[in-house]
Amino acid sequence: MGPQSIVVLLLMVAVFGGLAYVLARQGPPIVLRVGAGVLAFAVSSVFGMAVVNRFYDYYQTWGDLFDDLSGKHPGVQAIPPGGGKNLKTGGVPAKDGLLVSTYFAGPKSGLNRPGLVYLPPQYFQAPYATAHFPVLELLHGSPGEPADWQRGLHVSSTYKTMIEKHQAKPAILVMPNINGSARGAGGSQCLDRPHNGDKNDSYLAEDVPASVQTSFRTDPPGARWGVAGFSEGGFCAANLALRHPNVFSLAGVMSGYFQPLPERGGDPFGGDARARLENDPLWRLTNTPPGARLPAFWLMAGESDRGDVSDAKLFHGVLESHGQNAPMVLIAHARHTYAAWNPAFPKFLSWATNRLGGPVQGPTHAPVPGKYPPVGPANLPGGGQESPAPPPVHEIKPS
Repeated sequence: MGPQSIVVLLLMVAVFGGLAYVLARQGPPIVLRVGAGVLAFAVSSVFGMAVVNRFYDYYQTWGDLFDDLSGKHPGVQAIPPGGGKNLKTGGVPAKDGLLVSTYFAGPKSGLNRPGLVYLPPQYFQAPYATAHFPVLELLHGSPGEPADWQRGLHVSSTYKTMIEKHQAKPAILVMPNINGSARGAGGSQCLDRPHNGDKNDSYLAEDVPASVQTSFRTDPPGARWGVAGFSEGGFCAANLALRHPNVFSLAGVMSGYFQPLPERGGDPFGGDARARLENDPLWRLTNTPPGARLPAFWLMAGESDRGDVSDAKLFHGVLESHGQNAPMVLIAHARHTYAAWNPAFPKFLSWATNRLGGPVQGPTHAPVPGKYPPVGPANLPGGGQESPAPPPVHEIKPS
């Protein structure tokens, strides 16, 4: 009997039918008929929203719906003055962890956007008071915002339960805004825009990691950092990991795609062929020399979405040609929706955090700049030159 239930939809149809019957009758007083008309309009509007929700599986419980409509996100607190390095041990956070809202400043990109950070219970427990934690950067879809990880995927409660059951190791989960708008009206594909546009790549791969490391007890970007996303965020995760192997050692792609897409009928690179290929994960991987160091990949798709499955299998095949047997999870009877990502996300958390390892004591060490080049051929074509690319993948769907 949740908001996705077919019973709820049928009840709405029945209520609308009853109200329509009252409207059709000549006997009832005019006040009653006017009231029935207003209610019939409201019920039909709610029915339309319920049908859309049933298709996308966004609100899976009444609590999800109420929290979103009321603007409440349980458990979210503002980061206190002094940042996350000065948080006290003990108390409720030592049992439940803490989901905080903060701003990630961007001196490199010039961007300054809000985001969420989940600190696991161990962050507040005495044995880990000086420990440094690995990091997973989680990227939402489009349209979307960081809160989708909490509303749609229940990130804090899911991860807390997994840690308690020893199904995952403690890490800091960072959820930045990938596009800058409150509800993600326009996708960014996490790209640095030409001609003085937003530098989303620089923000997510350089500014956000630097801000997180300054504010929290984390390991430096590199071997103990990963990135993951769903839908458009899945493309971002694949692209950022290949472009910045010094920052991200692994990537999780949930219902993602692997080539940049046109936006509003236009080229997001302004005709720059070099920039297009540099941001084409499938092309980069296909043209990477044998033996090159690759981030570890984890792929997922809803089995009922043939486009997503085809994209994932194509990318998986190229990974195999480089000797990487990446996990690929197919969720049965699921499409490009939260109904697919909800059961898949815990599987990713288990895989990723076990690769990254748990919190470690002692000082952290800064990464060696330029130790690993971005994945891809060294002789990319210059601007304006055309170069063969792999067959296009399917068009992105709203997440």
